[in-house]
Amino acid sequence: MTGQAMPKADHAAAASASPQSLTPPPQIEAFQSRVTPYACWALALLFLTNLFNYIDRHVVAVVATSIARDLHLSDADLGFLMGTAFATLYGIFGVGMGRIADSISRTRLLGSGLIIWSGMTAASGMAFNFVSLASARVGVGIGEAIASPCSQSLISDYFPARNRSLAMGIYLAAAPLGGAAAMVIGGAIMQNWATTCATLPGTLCRLSDWQATFLVMGLPGIILAAIVLALREPRPRRQVLPTRRIVIRELSSTVPPLTFINLFTAGGAQAIRRNLVLIAGIAAVALSIAALTGDWLQWIAIGIGAVSLASWGQLLRMSDRPLYRLTFGSRTAVYAIIGAALTGTFSVTFGAWSMPFAIRELGASKAQIGAFLGFAGLVASVSSALIGGIVNDKWKRRDPRAPVWMALVSMIGPVIPLIVMLQTKSLMTFAVGFFFFQFLALAWTGAFAAYIQDSVLPRMRATAAAIFALVVMLVSLGIGPYAVGKVSQLTGSLTTGVYSLLVLIPLGTPFLIAAARRVGRETPELRAAWAVEAGEDISTL
Repeated sequence: MTGQAMPKADHAAAASASPQSLTPPPQIEAFQSRVTPYACWALALLFLTNLFNYIDRHVVAVVATSIARDLHLSDADLGFLMGTAFATLYGIFGVGMGRIADSISRTRLLGSGLIIWSGMTAASGMAFNFVSLASARVGVGIGEAIASPCSQSLISDYFPARNRSLAMGIYLAAAPLGGAAAMVIGGAIMQNWATTCATLPGTLCRLSDWQATFLVMGLPGIILAAIVLALREPRPRRQVLPTRRIVIRELSSTVPPLTFINLFTAGGAQAIRRNLVLIAGIAAVALSIAALTGDWLQWIAIGIGAVSLASWGQLLRMSDRPLYRLTFGSRTAVYAIIGAALTGTFSVTFGAWSMPFAIRELGASKAQIGAFLGFAGLVASVSSALIGGIVNDKWKRRDPRAPVWMALVSMIGPVIPLIVMLQTKSLMTFAVGFFFFQFLALAWTGAFAAYIQDSVLPRMRATAAAIFALVVMLVSLGIGPYAVGKVSQLTGSLTTGVYSLLVLIPLGTPFLIAAARRVGRETPELRAAWAVEAGEDISTL
């Protein structure tokens, strides 16, 4: 906690680096000494990109009931489509994309990713069975894996540290806004498609309401990509290898079984043996759960994602020890990220199931439900991002643990609104409860994203954002929606499935408290000293 004595080992590490080595040279921070008009323009574009990101991510939840009707899917299948199909490939490619974003033009990479995920969202409208739809969702995950590391790294370069939490909060407000837009627009399309298509060419009426929704949601992102591609980098990129070689090198670090090549190069046969033992352990757990539940695709996908993450962490320890030391090698970072992943699972999972739940339980039309929940989510997300960012920036000046405490508030605070929503039969009451749930559940996001960026060195920011997004994504989307759907399928009650989310509180609270106790005694100088001790080139600090 704040005020506790620094451990002797920490003093020794800090002493190993000179004060000059711990201070970024002026040319590194000059571009972010103040907020410029172009930085605000860039933030607006990144906000829109993230908005499309989350519209395309959440649209499957909006059309879930119609998909289940036409493709004859269970709640567990819907949970897989709403979470795991997207999250697994997002996770496998996410960290590699972070490393790529630290090496090449982030704006070009981001624009390319926007084209991919928007195109795959539109392609979802052509799906004809569970497998083809799951494949399209996998493609969305691959494209969106590019978004977070590029955008958060760019924001950290465009904005000075004193304004970074607010900028991150504005950027991340697009997440619930995208969910809200998906509800409003998607609900309206589904409700009115039968009459709208009568005014369009006859072949379009062959599309079902959910297929039309995917097409309408996906295509505009391709237009936005052209503008994003023209966005300029806030500082020059020191690219030492051709882009193709960088992409191949980094993706082979995270995509099994290509990981064996890099592991052998870095650590020889011993590294391969350790990795095989790791894979065997993960496979045993994943296959055991799959056999128990009967959901083989779900747990094989989660197992592949876990193997990718573990293999990349093993390689990182051998290839970039300073980055490893500040992420996987830091108990503070590990505790914080696990706690954040469980906090995120609360909001992400209910966000995925909120509209299907309301459609089943409240008896209102899809357009009404989409409008009510979309408006509530819109107001909640904007106010939560702004107030949460301002509160954290002020709180953090007095207590560096503020981002972690805000995550704890966002885990416990939404419980009462959740209970109200699960008990009511009134759409208005449900929408009011949804507002308070979203407001409390999302207040931590900008603060925590800024904390992750502040906890590493400038050259590591995109990769750190990718690591954070990867773990949170695998847990919150990879397991959360499926778990609620599975409980619903087993009990015959979606209400019971949603209530199962409350188990996250006793699971996540200890990790957040443990992280907070450590964050208070870790200064930027100390973290920089750890990086130097691990072999960081002083000239990069």
